[in-house]
Amino acid sequence: MTPDSMANEVEEQKLLLKQYLGQYYYAKMKKKQLEARLRTFRENMLGTKGMQYSPVPRSQTNSVGDGPATQVIRAMEIEDRIESQKAEMAKTMLNVMKIMDFLPTDSTERSILEYRHIDCLSWKQVCKEANMTRTPCNKYYNAGIDKLLTYKKVQSILQEFYPPYSEVKQFQGFEGSWEEANSCKIDCTFL
Repeated sequence: MTPDSMANEVEEQKLLLKQYLGQYYYAKMKKKQLEARLRTFRENMLGTKGMQYSPVPRSQTNSVGDGPATQVIRAMEIEDRIESQKAEMAKTMLNVMKIMDFLPTDSTERSILEYRHIDCLSWKQVCKEANMTRTPCNKYYNAGIDKLLTYKKVQSILQEFYPPYSEVKQFQGFEGSWEEANSCKIDCTFL
């Protein structure tokens, strides 16, 4: 294995670990999206009428449109999706926390990673919570990522979660880079 290919493999591992750690964030954002959709849908339901009457004589006077019953069913479907997304969020949080448990509880690296991937804070908020500027926060973050990748168990978790590049390429018939092949982030898993 050449030094360049080893460096590329390490960078690929770091990218995969960051995406793995980001799965809770993506699940949380999906839940927020569904909740916003439900709120909008319910606001639109308030003005719905079930029966439509025509003032024109000799016409069908009570045609039923896309009424409240259909909309209630749609609202219930969205609520069901929100509940399943909550379960997905719990599962992804446990996945992320299992990885975080490899770092010492009181380490700065772990704190930074938890702020970013469990508390879902922006980098500005992470810096504020850690009382650091962006550069030391990034150094601790990257040191935490590097430390996690030294554990064989973390590497095996990543291998289970993401197929090797050759399998992705074969599965999709894709000829681009790993970043392009994996650009859909957490939302697409190859089963």
